[in-house]
Amino acid sequence: MVRDIFKCLGIAVLSLVLAFGIVLGTYYATKDVYADNYQKGFVYQYRRLQSADDGTPKVVVFGGSYLAFSLNTKQMQEELGVPCYELGVQSNMGMCYTIELLEDQINEGDIVVFPFEDFARDDYGMDLITLTLDGQLDMTLDFLKRHPLELIEAVPRATTRRVLGQFRAANSAPETVYVASAFDQEYAYYNLDRPEPTVSEESLINAGYAYYIGDIDPSCLEVLNEFNALCEEKGATLLITYMPMCTQSVFTDEEGRQAYMEYLDENLDPEIICSLEDCFYDYEYVFNGFSHLNSKGQEKYTSDLSEMLKPYVNEVE
Repeated sequence: MVRDIFKCLGIAVLSLVLAFGIVLGTYYATKDVYADNYQKGFVYQYRRLQSADDGTPKVVVFGGSYLAFSLNTKQMQEELGVPCYELGVQSNMGMCYTIELLEDQINEGDIVVFPFEDFARDDYGMDLITLTLDGQLDMTLDFLKRHPLELIEAVPRATTRRVLGQFRAANSAPETVYVASAFDQEYAYYNLDRPEPTVSEESLINAGYAYYIGDIDPSCLEVLNEFNALCEEKGATLLITYMPMCTQSVFTDEEGRQAYMEYLDENLDPEIICSLEDCFYDYEYVFNGFSHLNSKGQEKYTSDLSEMLKPYVNEVE
């Protein structure tokens, strides 16, 4: 019996060693497959935020890809006169992971801004998160500490994806839009030159976007209220705006939009500092989707958001 137990343990240990060897071997064999991966933009943003001076009040805006395609942190910093940062390149990562990283970077006097988009508490997009963690040992260990099962379960899929990615890279045209090299290296904002819309106005109308209260996950509001409490405890301020949206894509009528805003106002503790309409942008400002802006739209959105934040920045100063 004892012999059988040791035999089983030995097999288990050998299996783990073999699995680790396969993962490690795959990593080194495909180490260049993600060299210019778009998710590295998130790492650039996070590293810049980590380097911020704890004693200097700052503005931090977080969100999804709509933020990456809409905010110029260099321009915002020039307009507001305080250090400005952003964190967010993909909504499908799950906003909770972004908030977890932010929690240790918030200090007294900071202004934190979330252009609202619905999310769920337990929604962790592991495909995108493992891409983000690729080659980032400290971030990987931190995520493993917080979510060990999720990361362990994601390893086989991530390993397979690396192998497939190697073949795809060799047999497809290079990506030019969703790439790490599109991010400014100093300010970590998305800086690809994109002067014109790449989608038709008709397609944006047909795509449509509805502001429907039933789509708001209650856990999203809970997470934001919890994060607001943390910000207040640290002497920081959490503010809510709305994500940029192509005017032609808005499906919900004025009455429905008003009901949507009232619902959020009633259920969120942080202050909402604008209306939905303040974040609507005409087709000419759009790039490749109803919430992705082109270079002209990025400049306008950044100025609009800066104007909204000036009273709060002045109050801190």
